[in-house]
Parts: sequence; C-alpha cells; structure tokens
Amino acid sequence: LLVYQIENLVFKIEPNELYDVLDTQIPDMNQAVGKNDAGRDVTCDQLAKDLVNDYTWLYRNYKGLAGTKDLDTIHESNQYKDFAAKLRYMYTAIGDTFDASVSYPWVTYLFAGMTPAEVRDLAGKSHRYWSNYGKFTEETWTSPAASAGNAGVISASYLTGITFTDEVVDLYQTLMANNIDVYICSASFIDVILAAACDKEFGLNVPEDHVYAMQLKMKDGKYIADYNYDYGGEGKYAQTQAAGKSTVIKNFIQPKYNGAGPLMVFGDSAGDYNMMTDFADTKLGVIFNRYRKTSDPIQALSVEAANSIGQANPRYVLQGRDNNIGQLIPTQYSRMLGSNELVLVRK
Repeated sequence: LLVYQIENLVFKIEPNELYDVLDTQIPDMNQAVGKNDAGRDVTCDQLAKDLVNDYTWLYRNYKGLAGTKDLDTIHESNQYKDFAAKLRYMYTAIGDTFDASVSYPWVTYLFAGMTPAEVRDLAGKSHRYWSNYGKFTEETWTSPAASAGNAGVISASYLTGITFTDEVVDLYQTLMANNIDVYICSASFIDVILAAACDKEFGLNVPEDHVYAMQLKMKDGKYIADYNYDYGGEGKYAQTQAAGKSTVIKNFIQPKYNGAGPLMVFGDSAGDYNMMTDFADTKLGVIFNRYRKTSDPIQALSVEAANSIGQANPRYVLQGRDNNIGQLIPTQYSRMLGSNELVLVRK
C-alpha cells in the first residue's frame, strides 16, 4: 500500500506539516538508521529534510495536489524518484532500528488529513492493483545522484504482489458456516483491513465489527498523526501488534463470549506470538511459514510445529507458501522467492 500511495502521490499533508508527521514518535531523529549507497550513515532527520524538499516541489507541481503536471510527467522528475526511494527506505529503516511500537504505527501517520472513506478507497484500489499485478518479485528504487540532498543516494527494495488465496477464503466461509465466529486482529491500519476483509469482491466477507486494527485519532472528520488508545473506551485500546493484540482480544472480544479465548489463531510473525500463546482455550495455532529468522519469537513455535509433524492433534502447525507464485501449498514447507527449494524452519 505504501508503494501504491507513493506511486500515485495520494497524500493530504501540507508541505509545512510533513516533517512533523515523519518525526512522530521517532525516539531520536539524529540516530543512524542505516547506510546510503556510498556506505555513509543515514539519519531520519536527513531523510525527512530531503523528503520535505521533494514533497514541496511535488505538491506545487502535481495536478493531484496543487499543481498542473500529470502523473507521468511527475514520475520522470528527480524530485519524485528521490521522494519515492527515500520514503520507502525510511519505512524499512525505522522498522529495522526502533521497536515495533514505533515502526508499526509510523506508516499510518501518512494517512494524516484523510477521511476514513478516503483511506479505505485508497486501500481498495491498492489491493486490486497488486492482486492483479501478475508477478511476485523484488523491485528496487534508487534515488538520483542529482538529488543526493542530506541523506545521499538511497536504494530501497520491496516485494510485489498480493493474493486472496482460495484456501483462506474457503476457510473463512467454512468456519462461519459452522457457527465459528471469525475475527481479524491486524497490525495494519483499520481502513486498510476493512477494504480487504469486508469487500465482497475479495470473498472474505468478515463483518466490519469483527475487525480490530491500528487506529488514529481524528479531528474534524480527518485523521491526525496520533495513535488512538482511547478507541472504544478510555484507555482500553492498544496498538494491535504483539502483546497489544492480546489486550484488544481480552478487552473487546472475550467479553462477548463469557470470557472465552479464541479457539484457533492464525499468524505469521513476531506480532502474532502473544495472541497465539496467551489463551488457554486456544486449541490450534496455524503459522503461515515465512521461514522466519531465529530471532523472531514465532520461530520457537515454528520449531515446535516442525517437531510435531506426524503427531496427532499438534498444538501448532505450519502452512507452506510458494512465494514465487503467491500461493499456499499442501505442505508445512515453503519456497522462498527466487528458489525452488522447500524449507521448513531455520536452525
């Protein structure tokens, strides 16, 4: 979605507000968060200053903002290429440097100035674009040498494509048809998930009030760059990542079921570890196998799942994926992008 938002320059932030948005909750803007292509340390302050300069030009020139130039013309400019590479780089760098409580909500602040309907519309267009993209690959943006700015030349890579897999659609519908309520608790932004989970085109058909995800505060009907911990009740909401997912489940979902925990929990990374282990009622944890690093807490559960293959009623199982085609495969092993080898867990 961030790549789609950048490529289409869908922003409602004024140029003089952008630095403050990019600075939101960053512990130290002058801390090194990575290196540029020349091997020099790069800070969030340097990136943010370059982004403000680029965005100011884009804002004044792109007809979708305050200018007159069409998007194709804008895409040829050094300012756009610099903006695209450095904003995508900053997103990854913050995630690699700071705690998830900083990095997970940070990307949502780029929705500042938008209404919920505008974010949901943007997300829906992105979901459709990437699900029809037709290839799963890694692509790289590199900023122009002519626009080195404060941070220097930067390269940022990202993976393309998403899939609404038939198996997951079937799973959702089968559970609901058998009177098992399906909930989504996601570390993505609420309107982004609603656009995927509740649009009949994608087939998941989850009730809107069964979706819990990141929330921002609002002013005059538009989002502001401030996380909403008071959503649904004074101080009851949390960041819907890691332990916060369990907090939201305990505060908002369990009370509907006389305190019962979830029967099954599905996830794929560190942010799902807590909700997969915190509830005594949970009978099964399904881990979409992304062959995570040994430092990822979900790795311990993945090893337990691997060691349980062939046993009756395992507590955790792995669901294999083929990342080259964006599909699930009928095994607990996965294929990584660019490889035909089947892998299970890292040792």
